[in-house]
Amino acid sequence: MYDILIKNGLVYDGSTNKPRTLDVAIKNKRIVAFGSFKNEPAKIQINAENRFICPGFIDINTDADHDLSLLKMLQTENFLHQGITTIVGGNCGASLAPLISGSLSSITKWVKSINWNIGWRTLKEFLFFLSQKKLSINFATLIGWGTLRQDLTRDQFRPLSKTELEELKFIVSNSLKEGAFGVSFGLGYNIEQPVGLKETLELAKLVKKAKGYLAFHLRDETDGFLSSLREVLEVAEKEKVSLEISHLRVFGQENLNSFPQALKMIKKCETVNFDISPYDTTIKSVNLVLPEWATIGGREVLLKNLHDKIVREKLIEDMKRKKYLYQDLIIADSGERWWFAGKSLKEIAQGFNLGLEETLLKLLELCENRFLVLTKTITEDLIDEGIISPNSFITSNSGIYNLNSGEKGIWVHPRAFGTFPKFLNDYVKEKKLISWEEAIHKITGKVADKIGLKNRGYLKENYFADLVVINPEKLKDKGTIDNPFQYPEGIETVIVNGGVAYQKGILSHERYGQILRH
Repeated sequence: MYDILIKNGLVYDGSTNKPRTLDVAIKNKRIVAFGSFKNEPAKIQINAENRFICPGFIDINTDADHDLSLLKMLQTENFLHQGITTIVGGNCGASLAPLISGSLSSITKWVKSINWNIGWRTLKEFLFFLSQKKLSINFATLIGWGTLRQDLTRDQFRPLSKTELEELKFIVSNSLKEGAFGVSFGLGYNIEQPVGLKETLELAKLVKKAKGYLAFHLRDETDGFLSSLREVLEVAEKEKVSLEISHLRVFGQENLNSFPQALKMIKKCETVNFDISPYDTTIKSVNLVLPEWATIGGREVLLKNLHDKIVREKLIEDMKRKKYLYQDLIIADSGERWWFAGKSLKEIAQGFNLGLEETLLKLLELCENRFLVLTKTITEDLIDEGIISPNSFITSNSGIYNLNSGEKGIWVHPRAFGTFPKFLNDYVKEKKLISWEEAIHKITGKVADKIGLKNRGYLKENYFADLVVINPEKLKDKGTIDNPFQYPEGIETVIVNGGVAYQKGILSHERYGQILRH
């Protein structure tokens, strides 16, 4: 007897092969057979007539560990509702392990207060801890270079000594052996501003040897976008290492024409991919919308400088030259000052009777430089080009939320709830930019190959049974900037490691996720 039998569905197997109408049989967490089973018994039967059956979606770039939602919201509701069965954490230079000091203080750029008893230091210990908590979906992680570096230097903004670099390389090497899939860099964040080519090349050698990949948040996503891209492409070219560019995007109307050029540059590098969200807005740390010089030295230095009249005037002057970054900002998460969440900077400025730039500085002081903002990014036609690119993956770039998260003073981006249904509905079904098989390959098998996931990402016999049943006629996202807390439609069934985790709006009380190791 099979555990689950999914009948009469159009099967997209995660490759670029044309789909076939088949039944899919599951037993003991794995796919065991395909065919036409008329009288075969099964504990659970799912009728998938006029439905698509495909591998569970894989999100290569999430923030679920950055805000600690990974440790608290084990049901992973927003991910399951959109068909995601595997997420990757440790992106943008920040990860929950390894920890040199045994403290999470080095990720305070993401969260204000950390009241958590840390029972781990090494990656091995962290993954064991997480496996005991039992998530609803699978989790894999990178090593955050910024976390390690900040931990070792105790927030000092300087180059590493030879001894320090060797010490961190030793920790990284051990962590790669313990299951990390690679190393991430957050070059756009102040703590990694001193990171140069020497460091990245040294890490590239280690990661290549381990058959992992590097992930880069670019150093500059505005005027220096293309030079920042060249910086990371040089690493890929010199070391022939697998490389992923996190949330490829550019800010500022005058910089948009550099995006197609970036796609051409990436296409020439056979080991390089990038991820993109199907939205023309994004969410980011407030530090990333400030002039780069203002964040040198970190949060405490910036807050101190705000009390210096000359520095403050210089900051406002530079901000006014980049007004495009501020006029459409919406506060997404303002920590303990929760009442700012969901309001535009313009609206807050009117309340304070201040200009946009001065209002942003006032918020920096009130929120102690710990808040997130929603802002405009690339245009719809550039998103189309990014999605069509053979080098792209799709990402939610999100943490874990549910419909009640907004009550806690958090205003999230709608991509947290609808990225994958929006991609499939808007860009595949409606615009027909790429075929269904190409689209599903882009969010399943192709990304599994990039990450190095074993026996996942495809519908094959003896592969783990991570599957999604889709009703293509009803598929759509519903979230908006004004009301992001809405689940999408059309994702009918989500199976994780052979267990029905979600079906027609109902989440299972059982959690079937696994902690994945490279």
